[in-house]
Order: sequence, then C-alpha cells, then structure tokens
Amino acid sequence: MTHVASLAGQVERDGAFTIQCRVLHALILRDVKGRFGGRRLGFMWALLEPCLFITLFVAMFQLLGRTSQSGVDVPLFFVTGIAPFLMFRDLYAAIAGEAKTNNPLLMFPQVSKTDLIFASVIVNVLLSITVFILLLCGCYALGYTFQVYDPLGVLVTLALLVALGLGLGLVIGALTIRYEFISSIAQAVLGRPLFLCSGLFFTADILPPKAREYALYNPVLHCIESIRSTMFASFDSRYVDLSYVFSFAVIMIAFGLMMLSFFDRQRR
Repeated sequence: MTHVASLAGQVERDGAFTIQCRVLHALILRDVKGRFGGRRLGFMWALLEPCLFITLFVAMFQLLGRTSQSGVDVPLFFVTGIAPFLMFRDLYAAIAGEAKTNNPLLMFPQVSKTDLIFASVIVNVLLSITVFILLLCGCYALGYTFQVYDPLGVLVTLALLVALGLGLGLVIGALTIRYEFISSIAQAVLGRPLFLCSGLFFTADILPPKAREYALYNPVLHCIESIRSTMFASFDSRYVDLSYVFSFAVIMIAFGLMMLSFFDRQRR
C-alpha cells in the first residue's frame, strides 16, 4: 500500500498517463510482493504444479505403450495443454478475487478497480508465460525437439485464452458481490469438470461425433487445439473456431464489466 500512497503527492506534477503508469507499476509490485514475498516458493510452485500433472499423464501414457499423441511427443502434448489451461484457471480465479473484493486501496482517488484487475492480469500472464516457456525449454533439453510452426498463431491463441480468463473472472467476481454462494458453485463446476473437458489429454478428433459436438461448446478446448495446431506442423485440428472463442470472450468481458459496475454501485 505504501507504493500507492506515495503517488498522492505527485498528481499535480505529473500528467494523467504518467500517473496511470505509476499506479499500475505500484500495484504490480504489490501483487508480486503479496504473492511471493521474499521467498521463491511461490514461483517454484507455479512451475512444480504443471510438472506434476505432466509427469503423471506421461507416466500413464507410457504404461499404455504410447509415446506420441496425434503426431506430437507425449511430453510436448501435455505441456501445450496443461500449461495454457493453468494460466486460464489461475487468471480467472485471480480476477474473480479482485473483482469481488472491496480493496482498501480504492480509497485512493488514483486507484480504480480496473487498475487492480489489469495489474493482476499482467502479473498472472507474465508468470504463466514464463512457466510455459521454461517447460518447453525443459522438453527440448530432454531431447523432445520441435520447431514452432506458427508463432503468431500461438500468441493470438494465448491472447484469446487470456481474454476468456478475464471475462470469466469478471462474471464470477461480479456475481459473487451479490450472491456469495456463486464462488463455491463456480469452483465446483469449473474446477475438475473443466479440467477434464478442455482437451488436456485428448483431442477433438478422437471423440465420438455426439460427444465432440457438445465438447466444442467449450471455448477452452478450441484454444488448446489451436495452440497445438500452431505449435506443431504435425498436429492439425479441423475443429478450431477462433471466431467463436473471440465472440465468447467479448460477450463475457462486456457482461462482466456491466455486472461489476452495477453490483459495485449497489454495494456502496
């Protein structure tokens, strides 16, 4: 909070854009310090969690005698599914937390709830992308070589996944302001079920037609399929529809922002 408080005396000297940048910088430092403090354990867990999932699923596939999935080495297949999904999961959880909380920092006129949310997005995305890159480098060092087929496509898909996480977090956070039980329901519905239905350990191709029809309503599945399609030339998904993901994300963000503004005014 001291980082933000120190900005109060600079408002008259600096322009609006400079102040906004200083506020975001202070909030990012606060978020990083609150999450990690002076310890490295927080970052190590961010790296260890996907490693545990990947190791578990790779071991299961090896027991079944499978070394590749849809033309992609099994470790790379799971890295490109699990790491992006955990970014999405951690992002919507963090945004929901910021959206529903009446943070004491909001008493400063320079700080808005949008600033808190934006700072949380930056911290979570940078951390998740760093972990994703480290995991890919680890696979490469272990001999699972690859060449990124479409780097721009990977970045676009990750951006859409971030937008989905932002939109979902805003909706959950806004609803929780008015209905506290929504948080528990969201955790139950969006926890393990979403993990199992988002293509982390399967592809849309292998699903029965009727199951695939329902699974493709999940925009996260489209993103996971797209990341693998743009990462590896050997992986080709016929079912990716990024326009559907974009529309879904825009609607969620707009709906979430409207509800957040409405319920916040009611709370005051």
